[in-house]
Amino acid sequence: AEAEFGTHLHKVDPEHRAVAEYFASTLPACPPVRVRSVTRLHNAEVYRRYSCTAASGETLMFHGCKNAGNEESIIRKGFDVSCCRSGGAGYGTWLANSANYSNNGYVRIDSSGVRDIFVCVVSYHHVVRNDATMRVVGQDCAYPLWMLKYDFSVEP
Repeated sequence: AEAEFGTHLHKVDPEHRAVAEYFASTLPACPPVRVRSVTRLHNAEVYRRYSCTAASGETLMFHGCKNAGNEESIIRKGFDVSCCRSGGAGYGTWLANSANYSNNGYVRIDSSGVRDIFVCVVSYHHVVRNDATMRVVGQDCAYPLWMLKYDFSVEP
């Protein structure tokens, strides 16, 4: 899905640097995070649905998935609140203000220790819950704009 729905950003690209730096700024300094890749996701249909809600204002937030199947579904179809299980069926899409929250148990980790996290634009159109840690939003109120792959340095 990444090649079909995304563009890999090179480390020298200012967009890569900006996204990676913002992501890292929401994690503790130790252990040091190493961003392996940043992919800008493209899905015109999902973005069209999201853009109808964006006039209410937007912010950047994080979303982790524990398995590749859910990641693939989000990349191809966007967030689907009917798949939500936390808070009850259809409650909303959960997003974190800080990557640290998602990193602590809500991201997929592959066999080599590389983790995946979505960086999303999130509207204020239909907010189900909003607190200092997270926001839960209704259907089409979040768009997965980037996928980051990262790990943590284990150097002494």
